[in-house]
Amino acid sequence: MGGRLAWPALVVGVLLSVAGLAVVVVLGPDSRFTTGPHEVDTDAAAVVTAPGVVSYRGLQVDVLVEVPVNKPVFVGLGNTVDVQDYVSRTQRLEVTSFRVPWTVRTREVEGGPALPGAPTALDWWIAESAGLGGASISASLPDESVSVAVLAVGASDLSGLTVTFAYGVKGGFGLGLGAVLVGAGLVWVGVLLRRDTALAPARVAAPGASGGEEEVEEVEEVVYVFVDERGVEHEISEDEAERLQARLDLAEQAGRDDVPTAEAAGPDSSTVDRPVETASGEQTPPAPAPAPATPMADPPAPTPVQDVVYVFVDEDGVEHEVSADELADYEVVDEEDER
Repeated sequence: MGGRLAWPALVVGVLLSVAGLAVVVVLGPDSRFTTGPHEVDTDAAAVVTAPGVVSYRGLQVDVLVEVPVNKPVFVGLGNTVDVQDYVSRTQRLEVTSFRVPWTVRTREVEGGPALPGAPTALDWWIAESAGLGGASISASLPDESVSVAVLAVGASDLSGLTVTFAYGVKGGFGLGLGAVLVGAGLVWVGVLLRRDTALAPARVAAPGASGGEEEVEEVEEVVYVFVDERGVEHEISEDEAERLQARLDLAEQAGRDDVPTAEAAGPDSSTVDRPVETASGEQTPPAPAPAPATPMADPPAPTPVQDVVYVFVDEDGVEHEVSADELADYEVVDEEDER
């Protein structure tokens, strides 16, 4: 089960991490992305966005417009119907398409050289700003259709206009960082699942009764321990354990072969219960049959044969266990001779 979930977790984690990292890089710690300044080539009195161009509901936008020094300029955000009605008879540059960060399409619209009235006198602007050499607004886009308008004030025009645009999502940096952390967590989970699958005990497939395959669990290793007459434990191999068991079985069988059975100790059936006829024709009663021999009790089990342990004592009195092959290199001393 874990192996099947490893790859989906890795893929989703990587995609989520990449998307979150892109948001973090683009928006930055202030959750805003800025592009510009971009030059707008026009000598008209107005630059406005067409209906439907500004459609990012809830997006926080900043617009900074700049013109040569001492030239008045106005920038405002208003309902599309109000903005289009206000500039309907004025020569203008209309933005028909806009894609972030800054890809625009425009068209020239013929009209009069001046606006019908001062833009600062209107009260239906959602956000507005005017100044010499530049102006800026910052607003959150509402649910209604809105347009951005950059307007010349007085008898001037918008030649030399540059626009800097910034947008952001409230808490966008935190959301992007959270996506990166969640994605990294999923990647880590996927790695752990793959590692656990790789380290799982191997299973051997054996043919089943129905022609399929059934799983046989891996058999654990068995350790054989021999305890000598001194109570010291020695680890031995499986072959050594089988040889030792065979010797014990032979010793036990040799002790039981001499035990007489009840059948072997009983009387011969050919000589029992038969009358003896004398010379005079008289029959004597048959001789009583000997009492059956009492079966002997089983002899006590023989003591298991123990392996001989050879010990070498050095000059410091330290004992060292040696094998039979190494024994030829040492002097054999009987403890009784030393006494």
